[in-house]
Amino acid sequence: MKGGYFWPVYGELDEVCFPFFDGRAHTYVEQALGLTPVEGGVLLSDGYAAYARYAEKTGLTHAQCWAHTRRKFIEAERAEPTLAAEALAQIAAIYAIEAQIRERKRTGEKKREDRLIQSKPLVEKFFAWVQSCFEHQGLRPSNPLTAALAYARERRLGLEVFLTDPEVPIDTNHLERALRAIPMGRKAWLFCWTENWGRNMWASSRA
Repeated sequence: MKGGYFWPVYGELDEVCFPFFDGRAHTYVEQALGLTPVEGGVLLSDGYAAYARYAEKTGLTHAQCWAHTRRKFIEAERAEPTLAAEALAQIAAIYAIEAQIRERKRTGEKKREDRLIQSKPLVEKFFAWVQSCFEHQGLRPSNPLTAALAYARERRLGLEVFLTDPEVPIDTNHLERALRAIPMGRKAWLFCWTENWGRNMWASSRA
């Protein structure tokens, strides 16, 4: 027996399809999304390196997910509770602006202005804090907080895309919610015995 993978893709009309592949090779991203992306398009994803390579290859702007960044600091709470709490508080402040934008039903240029005026200073403060931690805290490479800080710093450009593009969400949570359909049926599907079943499910989801 061997595992298989669903690679969820979120569409422009709020639809979600689940391409099925045998593994997590980078080439599967190209098979799922194709190599002729929309001009000026944006790819929003988690931090898996395959997406970064795909965006570079196709010329897409690569936006990254703040929820996945936040998750890294949650994982570091036990090792460095004080510093992890500081990171989480700063990220929470950025999310609070997003909540205000939704409540005020801001869209288009007004949403972009709100993000630039209110969110951008908070994002810059966060990354300045990240850099300060690297320079002054003397954390070991094996420390979970070091991993969280590195994850954020390496993805800064992608994490800032939402500031200037009002159509880009701050995270991939809308897709994460759609993923619930997969684990809900996991026990029923575990011994389906055939990879064709996974591919048939993808075909059904696209119909």
